[in-house]
Amino acid sequence: MKILILLGFLTCVSSFYRYAPPASVSLYRNYPLSRKYHNEYLKRISNPIQNRSDITREPFSDLISQILRNSGDSFEIYLPEGFPESPEEEFPELDGSSQFPPGFLPDFSQGLPYEPGYKSSQNRRNLFERSTAPAKIKSEHFEIVTHHDTNFQTIGGYASIKKELSQCLDILKNYTKYQKFNVRIPRGIVFEGPPGNGKTMIAKAFAGEANMSFIAVSGAEFQEKYVGIGSARIRELFKLASDNSPCIIFIDEIDALGRKRNSDGETSSSERDSTLNELLVAMDGFKSNAGVFVIASTNRVDLLDSALMRPGRIDKKIYIGYPDSNTREAIIDIHISGKPNSISCSQLVEMSNGMSGAQIENLLNEAMLLALREDRESFTQSDIENVYNKIVAGWQPDEHEFSRELLEKICVHELGHAIVGMTCKNHAKMNKIVINLSSPKNPGYTLFEEHDEINTKESLFEHLMILLAGRIAEEIIYGSYTTGAINDFEEALKLANKMVVYYGMGQNVIYPQLSEKFKELIDNDIFDLITRAYTISGNILKKHRHVIRVLAKTLLEERILLAKDLQNHLVL
Repeated sequence: MKILILLGFLTCVSSFYRYAPPASVSLYRNYPLSRKYHNEYLKRISNPIQNRSDITREPFSDLISQILRNSGDSFEIYLPEGFPESPEEEFPELDGSSQFPPGFLPDFSQGLPYEPGYKSSQNRRNLFERSTAPAKIKSEHFEIVTHHDTNFQTIGGYASIKKELSQCLDILKNYTKYQKFNVRIPRGIVFEGPPGNGKTMIAKAFAGEANMSFIAVSGAEFQEKYVGIGSARIRELFKLASDNSPCIIFIDEIDALGRKRNSDGETSSSERDSTLNELLVAMDGFKSNAGVFVIASTNRVDLLDSALMRPGRIDKKIYIGYPDSNTREAIIDIHISGKPNSISCSQLVEMSNGMSGAQIENLLNEAMLLALREDRESFTQSDIENVYNKIVAGWQPDEHEFSRELLEKICVHELGHAIVGMTCKNHAKMNKIVINLSSPKNPGYTLFEEHDEINTKESLFEHLMILLAGRIAEEIIYGSYTTGAINDFEEALKLANKMVVYYGMGQNVIYPQLSEKFKELIDNDIFDLITRAYTISGNILKKHRHVIRVLAKTLLEERILLAKDLQNHLVL
């Protein structure tokens, strides 16, 4: 133990000098220096040296002399180059601005690095190395991220979301500015919305903009089969965040952790509830976790417990939906950079309507890969169309083997949808017809623009007409029909039922549905809607019978027909 004491001290002091071939010196000792002396001496040398004029440095020769006077047993110590070989040598003067880096010296506040039972020198050396290791910003299961490569400037679009988050950043950074108005620092935010629209990315950008410590976890990390593991990890997570405050905790897919509690008494549910209770206490319990800010994301916000979503825990709910045109343009500008192409950005913005940010990135990436696969160094509109069709309708390596007659019927069917869609004034406009034999389920399909979230009775009725138009076109041209309209009929029946029962668009606004009398009235209204839609669509297609025959041959050869090509043949 006495040898270890002296070795520990000399190792700490010698860390200031370069290592070179060692010199040897023999020392003898009878009595060791006291533990208190070592503790006090190491505290003095481990403190940052801010002002050398305020510090009286004890000559090292005095210390060595005292060791020699009290020495008895002989042992050898190997010293690096630059270390004093005799007691008379002094240490060189240190720069007054120098200081020990964090964790550079061992912490002797709890005693010297020696415990009974560590007999061998190798064990004592391992223990000393552990005591002198620099502090780590991680726990057993979680790790602090301090380097941020994402901020609001690296994310395209989402201007309104950035504006909302900017005030949260300002409150966190300049709380004194808001303190006089008696406001509270927000505790948490939840990002909700469909997948692929940048919830995780915006959380990373928020941390980068705030320049704070960041811990990223998943809600599923707290779900274990052993009792108490989830609660222990919640405590571990918030302990690490508190030790590194200010800190942001990002919990991805929080619905796995914060699902509504129940009273079924099952063990699995009880463990999940206990984990959620620990999270509730950590976010806003008796003990305050000041400096810890929680950001969560989910696309199932309806599953979250009300206690978790209340103000004081989750103060803001921000919906991150599909990007608008300005955001799509910014996303395209970012991901098209470095990819040679011959298409305009406006075409991509229009084509990507209704797509998520991840789908837009994948569209451009796959188009570039397709061009490189064919030994071309830039992608074209044809590459974009090819990849877009795969995203919309899927892809299989082998094409469907249809006869020419059956392919003509498929073309006629799709032209029926398209022609009725072009004549409708309240429905979303038709973009193009595609015959894609590599699609697993839909060898032919007609693409329309995105529907509005709120629809009128007229637009829904016109959609009902379009759904029925494919079957009607087959009947007009061939006098018979195929089974290709089965999905159209299912959708038409669901839509008509919603219009009558849920939307109040039948003969009566509300139907009780508890008696056979009212069930019959509902069925009559649904039948009336479908019959009228079928009749009107039939009249439109009979008027354009010759257009269907001509364009069906063109579509069969070209496999694609754009709206502008169809519009030139129609009498609207």
